[in-house]
Amino acid sequence: MKTPHTSIHASTLGTIKLLHDKKTGTLTYLQHGGYQSAVDRYGISLDTYIHAIYGLILQTSAKNILMIGCGGGTLGRMLTVAGRKITIVDIDEASFKVATHHFGLPDGIACHVADGLVFMQKTRRHFDAVIIDAFIGEKVPPQFTGDDFCKAARRCLKPEGAMFINICLQNKADLTADKLAARLRKNGWKSQLLDQRGGARNGIVVAGEVKGLRSPELLLVPDAEAAKVRRELRGTRFRPVISP
Repeated sequence: MKTPHTSIHASTLGTIKLLHDKKTGTLTYLQHGGYQSAVDRYGISLDTYIHAIYGLILQTSAKNILMIGCGGGTLGRMLTVAGRKITIVDIDEASFKVATHHFGLPDGIACHVADGLVFMQKTRRHFDAVIIDAFIGEKVPPQFTGDDFCKAARRCLKPEGAMFINICLQNKADLTADKLAARLRKNGWKSQLLDQRGGARNGIVVAGEVKGLRSPELLLVPDAEAAKVRRELRGTRFRPVISP
């Protein structure tokens, strides 16, 4: 079995490692000990949570979307192809370079090197949707879980808009997503939790005007790991928020 080709890219926030599998055509992005992105040879994500957020966004009328966290820029690319206007903010300038040169991040995406929370607190723009996909390793930075974040999100999101927050859950008992959903509710947000069966997995906190959203379907089929993504997406459902 051939070992994927590895390339290393410097970053002030932890070395970026890219794994190129020539046999399958897949490309995987690792940083700071954590998994960030993976795509097939055509730039379609291999991550179930990306397809979940993509499917949820396409159920809405959102056109102008703010994304906090770049990684490989995969979701931004997929949404751009679907006709959405994307703005991405990431504190790591290297992530934009890697996303552009290796993952095909489109030129039309507005990229800002900045702290995501500070950007949300200062921008004068109001977006139709906000996506939070920012991690240190596999943990959401603490500034995206508190009251200041809840207030900042409200000031840059249109009243009829929705927010989608990706959370890495370590096991069945991990209530990180439930705690954030509860914090949002205490700050006056409507919130739901999209989750899938299993131990280590991704949960998605959905907040704002989210009534009527359905469990998402696979709309873009990757040419690698499609069966796995489809199976996991079918097992993804909205569930009640557990009070921490």
